[in-house]
Amino acid sequence: MNATRSQGFTLVELAISLVVIGLLIALGMSMIGPLTVAIKVRQSRDNLGAAVEAINSWASGNNRLPDSAGGTTDVKNVVRTPTDAWNHTFIYLYDTNLYSATPTKDTICGRRSTSITLTDSNTGASIPNVAYLILSQGDDAVTDTTSGGVAVTTTAISSATTVAANTTSDLVRWATLDELRSKVGCQGAQLKVANNELPYAYNQTTYTATIYADGGVPFSSVGRYRWCLQNSAGAVPANMTFKNTAGTSNIPFNTDCASLAESSWIQSDNILISGLPTVNVTGTDGKIYTAIQSHTAAAANQPITGANYATYWQLASGGAVGSTWAAGIYYTTMSQSLSIFVRDNNDSSGTNDSIAYKQLVLTINAQ
Repeated sequence: MNATRSQGFTLVELAISLVVIGLLIALGMSMIGPLTVAIKVRQSRDNLGAAVEAINSWASGNNRLPDSAGGTTDVKNVVRTPTDAWNHTFIYLYDTNLYSATPTKDTICGRRSTSITLTDSNTGASIPNVAYLILSQGDDAVTDTTSGGVAVTTTAISSATTVAANTTSDLVRWATLDELRSKVGCQGAQLKVANNELPYAYNQTTYTATIYADGGVPFSSVGRYRWCLQNSAGAVPANMTFKNTAGTSNIPFNTDCASLAESSWIQSDNILISGLPTVNVTGTDGKIYTAIQSHTAAAANQPITGANYATYWQLASGGAVGSTWAAGIYYTTMSQSLSIFVRDNNDSSGTNDSIAYKQLVLTINAQ
C-alpha cells in the first residue's frame, strides 16, 4: 500500500509570492498620497462652495458684504467652516465699497461696478466687476494668486485692482456684482435719469421744469449727484438757465460730457430749468424775428418779404440769434436736443463712478 505524499510550496515559489505581495503593498501605499490629496481637494472645494453660499445669504439679509476686521461682521463669523481640509484659513478679498457700517439698499443694489477685475490663469478669461473672491492655498500652504505681482492676503479693496487668480495651484471661488445683486434681489436701483420727457415750452412764456435722478450711490453731502448737459453747440439754449437745486450754480454744457473731468460737473440733487424761450429766425433784413403763431414756410409767410409775415412774426427786441429761414420747414416749434448726464459716488476715491444719461428734447411751441 502506497502512502499519499503531501507537497507544499517550494522556496522559489514562496519567494515569488512574497515579492508580488510586496509590490502590491507598495503600489497601494503609493496611491494613498494622491488619493488623500484628491479627497482633501474635494473637501476644500465643498467648503469653499458652502462659504460662497453663506456669504451671499448673509449679504442678502444685511445689504452688505461681510468684512475682515475681526468683529461680528467678520467673514470668519459668517462662514461655518472658514478653513480648508488642511486647516488653512481661507483668504477673503472683497470690494470695501460693498460694505458699510450703516448699510442701505443702495450699498449693493446701487452699484454698477466694483474695484476688482479677476483674470483666470487656467482659462485666460478676464472677469470684471468681481464683488469678492475666497480661496484655499492648497496643500502647499502658499498663495499663488497675486495682485500686482504680490500674493494676495485677506484684505479689502477700495480702488481699481486686477487680481491674477492662479486656479491651477489655488482653489478659488468668486462672485460677481451681478450675481450678488441677483441674490440680494435688487430691483431697478441702478443709476438713471428719472425723466422720460420735458414738458412743452411756449414762445415768450415763462418756462420751468426739473430733471431728477434716481438710484446709484448718492453722495452723502449736499447734492446727491453730479450733472453735465450735452448738446451739439456745447452752449446753453437762448434765454434759458439750467441751475443746481439751490439756484447758485449753472450746470455745465459741453459737447462731450463723458470726457469732462468729474470736478467740472456740478453737484446737485436735480437740475432746475427756467427761462423765457423763443422761436426765432433771421429775416431777409438780417434782423431776428419771433414766431407768434404756428404756420408753414410758404413764401407769403416769410418775415419781411411775405405778404402775411406780420400775422406770424414780430421783431424780437434784442433777441438772440435765431435759425435761418428755410423753405419747407413748418414753423410751429423749435426743438433743442439735450443729453442729460448724471454720475454718482460709486467710486469715492477714483473715477469708476456710475454714469447714466438720457436724451431729452426741449420743444418750444409757437403760440
